[in-house]
Amino acid sequence: MISKRLEDAINAQINAEMWSAYLYLSMSAYCQDKGYAGMANWFAIQFKEEQDHFL
Repeated sequence: MISKRLEDAINAQINAEMWSAYLYLSMSAYCQDKGYAGMANWFAIQFKEEQDHFL
């Protein structure tokens, strides 16, 4: 069993990764809406990379 301190640290890291992932996803959607397909794709790739960190 892990300590409460370690559990809290792991949860904080997962939350940070999720926050970053969804920030990239929102920036991708914004760029797609504005017609910046290349940047939208780059942000989508970053979203997937961040998502891999917490899945």
